[in-house]
Amino acid sequence: MLKSIFINAFVFLCISSISAQSLTQLSGTVSGEDLNDKLAYASVIVKQDTLLVEAVITNDKGDFKIKDIKVGAYTVEVQFLGFETYTSPLTVDGSKSKINLGTIQLKSDVTSLEEIVVTGETSQLSLKLDKKVFNVGKDLISQGGSATQVLDNVPSVTVDPTGAVSLRGNSNVLILINGRKSGLASTQGLEQIPAETIKSVEVITNPSARYDASGSAGIINVVLRKNTKDDLSGSVTLVTGTPADHRILGSLNYKKGKFNLFSNVGIRYSDYVGLNTRDQQSTVDGNNLFLSQREDQDRHDDGGLLYVGLDYFINDKNTITTAFYRNDTKDTDENTLNFDFSGTGTPDTRIQTIGNSEEERSYNQFEFNYTKAFEKPGRKFTVDVQYDFWDSTKDFNIARRTVMPDAGDVSIINTRSNRENDDVVIQSDFITPLSETANFEVGVKVEDRVVSTDFVANEEIAGAITPIDGFNNGLDYKEQILGAYAQYGNKIKKFSYLLGLRTEYTDIEIKDQNTGGVLTDSTYTRLFPSVNLSYVLSEKTTAQLNYSQRINRPNLFQLNPFAELLDFNSRIFGNINLVPSYTDAVELTLIRKTKGLVINPSLYYSKTTNNFQYFTTQNDEGVFETALINLDEETRFGLEVSAQYAPIKWLALMAEFNAYSFDQKGGVGTTNLDFSNETWTATLLSQIRLPKKFTFQSKFEYQAPVSDAQTRARSFYYLNMAIGKSLFNNKGRITLGVSNIFNTRELRERTVGDGFIVNQSTNFNAARWNLNFNYRFNKGRNRKENKSNRQ
Repeated sequence: MLKSIFINAFVFLCISSISAQSLTQLSGTVSGEDLNDKLAYASVIVKQDTLLVEAVITNDKGDFKIKDIKVGAYTVEVQFLGFETYTSPLTVDGSKSKINLGTIQLKSDVTSLEEIVVTGETSQLSLKLDKKVFNVGKDLISQGGSATQVLDNVPSVTVDPTGAVSLRGNSNVLILINGRKSGLASTQGLEQIPAETIKSVEVITNPSARYDASGSAGIINVVLRKNTKDDLSGSVTLVTGTPADHRILGSLNYKKGKFNLFSNVGIRYSDYVGLNTRDQQSTVDGNNLFLSQREDQDRHDDGGLLYVGLDYFINDKNTITTAFYRNDTKDTDENTLNFDFSGTGTPDTRIQTIGNSEEERSYNQFEFNYTKAFEKPGRKFTVDVQYDFWDSTKDFNIARRTVMPDAGDVSIINTRSNRENDDVVIQSDFITPLSETANFEVGVKVEDRVVSTDFVANEEIAGAITPIDGFNNGLDYKEQILGAYAQYGNKIKKFSYLLGLRTEYTDIEIKDQNTGGVLTDSTYTRLFPSVNLSYVLSEKTTAQLNYSQRINRPNLFQLNPFAELLDFNSRIFGNINLVPSYTDAVELTLIRKTKGLVINPSLYYSKTTNNFQYFTTQNDEGVFETALINLDEETRFGLEVSAQYAPIKWLALMAEFNAYSFDQKGGVGTTNLDFSNETWTATLLSQIRLPKKFTFQSKFEYQAPVSDAQTRARSFYYLNMAIGKSLFNNKGRITLGVSNIFNTRELRERTVGDGFIVNQSTNFNAARWNLNFNYRFNKGRNRKENKSNRQ
């Protein structure tokens, strides 16, 4: 009996040992043709004949592991949209418990939708746990343009005719440059960033705790290009267009040993033509008054930029990066306004004003980064310091005269505005793996910002100069934000999660320079939780459920109780009593990738308290005054569908549809502003590859009408097109493009208030044509090619 037990136990242990030895773990990393381009969420499939044995997806670093592979002959496939499928035989003989397949490099698929390396005319979409990443290729439509044109091609992002950026129809979005706040993220700043310097755009609709809590709609992060090529490389871009648009941009990079130097330099000379009209009907003291207003804009911008930086690789574990960015612009504008008045008991009158303005801006940004890696893979410690300092001065001279019924004396209004900004940000982050699948991350951030602004307005009549009451002012704005966060992420088979909590302390003070009095001093602390869940339904389909809480802090412009004098008929004010708004947002999204097709539907819901909205009234003098107010709340529910499809080798399509409804509650005084509405937008981008290395690209966008309690914006559409040809063995490209070709990108609004109706239209930019040439060189790559040719 005892002998039998020992024999059975011995046989069992032998069988168990043989079984254990026959199970093998596979691991590896997936990258693009550039080894530094790790591919997250690539599909890694193990097959035996035609039978699927196991399928996994790579993590954010492009790594994968497949456990419990038995002895046998297999085929390994790696799939990622935009790249050729990798296939390789694999034999597992049981002699090794672990097999590392190394780095698997995928080649770009010239017949696929995302032709980044080979033809590169569209952008590649990838879905990560807490964001979508659009790797900007050589989009023909945005070539020779700015970051504004790039953002306008990104799904979920809309740029209106005035240059304002919104995310899913919500303008309360935080725009970051290289993951940090920057003066370049303003409307004017985005126009100064050349499209060719942008690597990717990250769209984060429900940011995790590592990101700032600002922006109720989410975050748009513009990632600038940085040299990764060895030896000497660079590019030059030449642009000309009509209305006058002349630009020169060059980049020069050198990477050798422990040093990586990178630089961009550019100049621009641009004209813009705009047309604004306004027709209003109002009742003053029982009399009906009518005004027809036309404004012709002739704007001119000069600009120059310089961006230089250095990476110093102290060793394989420590790296220091420092960079400096400078942008100088000078805007010279001329606006001609004609006002035609008529009404009960009022003679027909025409008044003309001609405004000439000159604004000079100087923007400077210093960046420093220290990164330390550790022996343990995935563990990293970083310190970032950024110092922004900029100033602007604007002189605006307005000549006003009566044309009819009788020509009157000319009055001259001279205004000057000055702004200065100093912004220091210090941030440190630490991330460490806790296991093969779990990661823990913590970080702290301090931001200290000081802004000084003053405005002076004087009127000159018959040589006598007098200040204009109510307009001369000066403000000092101080803002301090202290933030800290922690988040934990893990992966259990096909399920991944990221849980985070962020806290931010805010202190804002505004002082009146003239009186020294404090206009507002507010301090508050808030917790911001975030949850990001992901589940792999199949090798080609992933689902995500995300939640975050956000804040929208009023900025200085929104708080400033003084108006700048632009014309005598209307004023726009800030509101010193504005309070922050808070948003709870949840989103369910799905992404499915098949051969030639990516489809990404999303359902989203948000509830915002104290949301901002403009409200217009007419004062006793008949001047229209528009100011920001806090409503009680707004709820929003929407559906967004993005799709990319390449039905045939020479045709690629990208379509997007976003529809949402909203319900607003609140009021001002006795005026009830409760309102519900719905709207939608649709976008279609197409790319056609033609013979002789020609490529054609177009974008059509339609925006349906949308309303709030006072204002209804009418629908508009526009069409952009471009055609390009590759030259010099794909090292160069010449492109002819046109934006707003039919001059239909016009914002038309109707505002109805107590005793008035206003219809106005804004066409900020007429149709623009441009011709640009880009040439790239890489000395290191040329050496490799020459060496290969000699072999």
